[in-house]
Amino acid sequence: KNAGTGKAVTIRFDSNVAENIPWDFRPEAERNTVTIGARNLAVYLAHNRSDRVITGTAAFNVTPEQAGKYFVKIQCFCFTQQTLQPGEEVRMPVIYYVDPKILDDEDNKDTQQITLSYTFNPVEPSEKQG
Repeated sequence: KNAGTGKAVTIRFDSNVAENIPWDFRPEAERNTVTIGARNLAVYLAHNRSDRVITGTAAFNVTPEQAGKYFVKIQCFCFTQQTLQPGEEVRMPVIYYVDPKILDDEDNKDTQQITLSYTFNPVEPSEKQG
């Protein structure tokens, strides 16, 4: 069953990697028009181009900023560190919805597009710390 509102918004997916992480990282689809309130799945693809094991962690931000509080991630690769073997390619899902409360918010009810942006940063091995 779909708890959607019948109103739609376009989600744009953006991907970045820090300079010192040799990964290709991109969304499977660049945008998706979704029903507000309905659960959706987005998939990002990551490929470790290097010949070593690399662990990264994804920081995210949502724009417009004031719409961020209505963008709810149920499950996300950004909640945990991701370790890729040399040459490994992985599919990383995000399950999300846009909270219908956005429609009651004067500043946000006319939002047509929300951008979800992730940036992968390397996680240094713990023995290098301190």
